[in-house]
Amino acid sequence: MIGISYKNIYAVTETFQLLKIPWEWYDPTKSYDVVIAKKNDIPYPLDNLIDLTEDDTFQKVSDLLNNGKMHLHQPDVEYLLDELRTRLKKYITLIEIPPSPWGHPYMVALTHDVDNISAKQSPLRSVCAAAIRCFQQYEFGVGINLLLTRLNLAKDPWDLFVKWRAIERQLNVRSTFYIIPPYTKQECTPHPYRDAHYTPEQKQLAYLQNDGWEVGVHGMNNWVKTESGIVELANIKGSVGNRTHWLLHHDSSWLLLDSAGYEYDTTFGYDDDVGFRAGTTQVYQPKNTACLLVLPLHIQDAALFGKTCWAPSEEQWGEWEKIPCLNLPRDIATNLCKGIFQNTKRFGGVATLLWHYESVVPPRDWKLMYMELVTYAKSEGAWVTTAKNVVDWFRSRRTTMLGYTKEGNKIIIHAHQPPRSKNSPDQKVRLHIDNSKIALINSEYVAGNGYVDIRCDRPEITVVLK
Repeated sequence: MIGISYKNIYAVTETFQLLKIPWEWYDPTKSYDVVIAKKNDIPYPLDNLIDLTEDDTFQKVSDLLNNGKMHLHQPDVEYLLDELRTRLKKYITLIEIPPSPWGHPYMVALTHDVDNISAKQSPLRSVCAAAIRCFQQYEFGVGINLLLTRLNLAKDPWDLFVKWRAIERQLNVRSTFYIIPPYTKQECTPHPYRDAHYTPEQKQLAYLQNDGWEVGVHGMNNWVKTESGIVELANIKGSVGNRTHWLLHHDSSWLLLDSAGYEYDTTFGYDDDVGFRAGTTQVYQPKNTACLLVLPLHIQDAALFGKTCWAPSEEQWGEWEKIPCLNLPRDIATNLCKGIFQNTKRFGGVATLLWHYESVVPPRDWKLMYMELVTYAKSEGAWVTTAKNVVDWFRSRRTTMLGYTKEGNKIIIHAHQPPRSKNSPDQKVRLHIDNSKIALINSEYVAGNGYVDIRCDRPEITVVLK
């Protein structure tokens, strides 16, 4: 058993929700295979102590998850967990539930922010700006059609749900659409370009949900006021998750969303970059929340291909500044995204992909890149699905109780799992042991380099050693 002595309860419990292995709080009357603590917090010297005095893994993990880091292109939390895992293996036979389902090396969450649902309902300046960009790309017909649509003289080119359904049916995937709730005036840090409102057809949203897609809230004010969050959540029927418009977020946003009843938030990412703002490939719980989980955002189309975006000023609250985006050619962007997928494959977890609703027609026609990334992830065996499905899988993993006992040459693994959705794949148990030592396992398993992954489809798994 692993015993832990540490003052920050959240930092420990969340670290071990990510590194899903059995542990308990340190009891000086008991003996442990290994103890994790700061040396001065233990009453007597220990030979099996992992000392955090100079290198505090728990605090580093907590800081990254809750504060994030700008322009982070490696999942630093996963590296910290892997380092701790390596140190633990010197003292103990390690058993864990990895952050990827049975049969899949990693997951991809497909998401779309619906900023504009109709040229007819969009502000005139937005339509004119899009038309000008079309003209600059020599898409004269599309640009003229946008302007004529705004005057009710042409078919709306931004009525795209049918197009998205066709694309994703072709790919045999389903995704999440974040919808702006019925418009109310911006309550904080207003910016004229952030102003957005439309009235989606409820039948259209119901059709999506009934056919496997998810609909969530693209919050306008829920990140600054609990009452607004409650109203916005209630006005998008069937929604449980949020992504705030323009990825706006401050220190209290998760607490406000949690209080308003959201099950998850997927705002924490970059407007001007791709990568690992939270340092992790895993869904996690921020501090001081009761239910809310965070699905980190890793890749968005506008950051890859856009030239600039608006961000709150770091110097003065309420002010805005224009900052550069990556503005990459497609081949470089593709390699960058595949690198994120490979990091996710290495450690397990999820890569969250944001492709805006209007990014399948000029002037932001980036659908081929989207299709290429989805096809690539599926070819690698990734579970490509909605944000809610990923969050639900992680929530099930978080509530699974894992333990094990040794009886002679047998290791008996106990995994008490909650009921799961029929669409959710099984978890797996990873036993860190040389697979040449294994004589029998009473469940399906796959041998790896220095470990075996066992399908977690029963409450008790028996491993017989040679």
